[in-house]
Amino acid sequence: MKGAAGSAGAGRPLCREPWQHYYILRRGILPCCHGYAPIAPMSEWATAWNGPALREIRWYLAASRLSPYCLASDNCPIVQRYHEERRRRRSPLLCAVNRLFGGLPARAYRLLKAGFHPL
Repeated sequence: MKGAAGSAGAGRPLCREPWQHYYILRRGILPCCHGYAPIAPMSEWATAWNGPALREIRWYLAASRLSPYCLASDNCPIVQRYHEERRRRRSPLLCAVNRLFGGLPARAYRLLKAGFHPL
């Protein structure tokens, strides 16, 4: 999945949190206060800072995109703003067709976009 485009200023990442600090909790290490799942166990705090999960998140954010991890963090205000902007851009006709068929067109589109091919 490609990351989502964001709205940071030129040359600025969407979010600075993964470069400034991370959160070490008993359940594991989170890249930000809005993280939904640990990226490493608490015992790996020393190596998680430059670990592959945090590097991937930083890469997406530096490119002004939201990483898959960020997009799954529903409590993040940046992610909420992104989803709200996407909702506003949807075509009223497509929304009506999707409602008419009980959401099936949207689910099928997401499956195909994720790489699912029935044949």
